[in-house]
Amino acid sequence: MPDPSVADAVVTRLSAWRVRRVFGHPQGAVVSLVEALDATGGDPEFVPARNAESAAVMAAGHARFTGRPGVCLATGGVAAAGLLAGLAAARCAGLPVLTVVADPGPGPSDVVRLAQRQLAEVCHRLRYADEPARVPELVDEALRAASRDGGPVGLVLPYQPPDGGAPAARPDAGLDVRLVLDELSTRLPSNGTVIVDGTLPAAPLKTPAHVLMGPAGPPGGALPYAVAAKLAAPERPVIALVTDEGMRSQGLAELVTVSRQRSVWPDPRLVVLVFNNRSGHPRPGDLPMTDDVPYAGWARLLGLHGVRVDRPELVGAAWDEALNADRPCVLEVMTDALILGARSRLTAPMIEAQRPLPAPHAT
Repeated sequence: MPDPSVADAVVTRLSAWRVRRVFGHPQGAVVSLVEALDATGGDPEFVPARNAESAAVMAAGHARFTGRPGVCLATGGVAAAGLLAGLAAARCAGLPVLTVVADPGPGPSDVVRLAQRQLAEVCHRLRYADEPARVPELVDEALRAASRDGGPVGLVLPYQPPDGGAPAARPDAGLDVRLVLDELSTRLPSNGTVIVDGTLPAAPLKTPAHVLMGPAGPPGGALPYAVAAKLAAPERPVIALVTDEGMRSQGLAELVTVSRQRSVWPDPRLVVLVFNNRSGHPRPGDLPMTDDVPYAGWARLLGLHGVRVDRPELVGAAWDEALNADRPCVLEVMTDALILGARSRLTAPMIEAQRPLPAPHAT
């Protein structure tokens, strides 16, 4: 996450250039930038997007319809890859766009290098703010280049380690994640497959079922993985554990795929467990920017089953309903922060490598 003084410097220069709004996905390393934008009282206005790709497309659209540079924010590394399609479209159309990428800090260096190389290929210029004192100058230079030449330019902000202070308390509370997973552990069919979203804590269920992590990268990959697992072995039950953010960015659309494919599955059980913790960036004051998306309701609109649970005494019954439904089901649980404690029936050493599903028994 950039140092708050760096974030303030970026926002000050954007305001000086009369940038009206900034688009971005408020997560991870861009939080300090979002807070700096909030502190201006809406000048520039921060517009939250569902993912980095949408933010880049919105910035390009802003440039087209206003004639002024569009600006988008994204966390570096894997998340920044979502910018590429929107920035490529801006480049083809000659639309001035500034993309500000916040270095996410320690992580797989090859992933970060690949993302930055791809950004460098699609942007006319990609500059690195290695010296915080030069940030105002680099923002000015980037906006001049975008305005003069058309197309996207990029600015990568340096990583600043957290100061170790206590995180802000969330305004919402919900079901204990450990309770939800413990209730699942006692009900999982032995021939089932569980796909855990790659952004969830690395801890599979203590069960004879086949448990594996979904693809690393942006959140939400567990549901496409689960669809592939169900298509590969439609006679087996499949359960996907998906984060709130992942469901918003990928899952809602992929439920359409589930609805389309389900009619040919001899075993209809594909259960999508969504940890709805109303994720989003909690703004200071009385303007929390959180989302409470009705995932179970969306599933029912698609002809699937949907269950929403917000009381601990109903969790077990909700699992029974989901696992015995005659169609795929979205089980939406209103949870607190996704932190798995020692009391959960989860054991990290049981994580299985990415490998094919076991072959079905001959009949």
